[in-house]
Amino acid sequence: MPADPHIEHAAAVEAEPGEPAAAEAPLLRRVLPKLLVSIALGALFGWLAARGGVPLLPSRSALSLVAPWTVPVYLLSLAFVHWFRASRWRFLIAPIKRVPLRDVILLNWIGFFAIFALPLRLGELARPTLTKLRHGIPISVGFGTVAVERVLDGLLTSLCVAWALFALPRIGTTDPVAKHLPAYGYAALTLFSCAFVALGMFLWQRALAVRLTEWGVGLLSKKLARLLAEKVGNVADGLRSIRSARLAAGFLGESFVYWSVNALGVWALGRGCGLRMELGHAVAVMGVLAIGILMPTGPGLFGNFQLAVFACLRLYFPESVVATQGAVFVFLLYVLQSLVMVVAGVIPLYAMKLRLADLVRVPPESVRPPEVAPDA
Repeated sequence: MPADPHIEHAAAVEAEPGEPAAAEAPLLRRVLPKLLVSIALGALFGWLAARGGVPLLPSRSALSLVAPWTVPVYLLSLAFVHWFRASRWRFLIAPIKRVPLRDVILLNWIGFFAIFALPLRLGELARPTLTKLRHGIPISVGFGTVAVERVLDGLLTSLCVAWALFALPRIGTTDPVAKHLPAYGYAALTLFSCAFVALGMFLWQRALAVRLTEWGVGLLSKKLARLLAEKVGNVADGLRSIRSARLAAGFLGESFVYWSVNALGVWALGRGCGLRMELGHAVAVMGVLAIGILMPTGPGLFGNFQLAVFACLRLYFPESVVATQGAVFVFLLYVLQSLVMVVAGVIPLYAMKLRLADLVRVPPESVRPPEVAPDA
């Protein structure tokens, strides 16, 4: 895969003599405290997941009982999931600029890897940064598209959790995290429902949002007010796709495929690990996990990943099952998802001659202004 000239140009801009190589030091000072905090959080969540006697690393004998078809079938489902999770972004960015599908896929895969690898969700900067470097799309517009993804995914998965809590028979549990999971699920549904309404108000009242920003901040600084008003407008531009019925339908359609295949893959993995898992249980695991990994944690999402899935399993399966087949299921779920995330992210990252540090460094404003496409 050839290196992109715009990426190389942006890297050259950063490496000019006016910006010494020592610029890495401020970045390290900014990231290192977050890394230490995230490692501590990951260790805490990992300890909470294992404190009930559930092994984070199951025995070889337990792993040997997994059906032979399980891993290849789940990997195949992850390939579909990873493709559609990335490809649907083209509908969100289309009103701003037509980005080639190849770039849509690769930039998103790098972004997913950055979220996975970097501490405290610093990787959320990656996609907006790369789309700025490669296509000149303003950072704030990129964050607007990320906001649409996060809110709609959060609303969908919290609805899945609420449905599972209401429709599926639960068993008693003494685990404190599992006992409070219903409250967390309904709180997440309320939060994302409010965010969805706010997103709509922000989109359809764009001019009002800009005026309020200019007026409020202008009381302190007219220059700062103009700058922030421009950023508010750019974020609203990143939301423009949901105003188009065609683009919104495309995004929602591929999101439905993405989450449906995700649930089917989780169900197949659970059955292959020996869990008597129904499709509804897989929907519950998928929803709880999606909400659980939104919390800032350590590199690799380690800790809260395992904690979320174990808590969900304890609502529906006896502790003896959770500690055996459940432990194998959680281990393979984490390892196989991590494998796909890393492979799909690292290959294009190095092919484009990028480093992880490049993904959280805001590029210069001079890099290729965007060509704004008309509303579809």
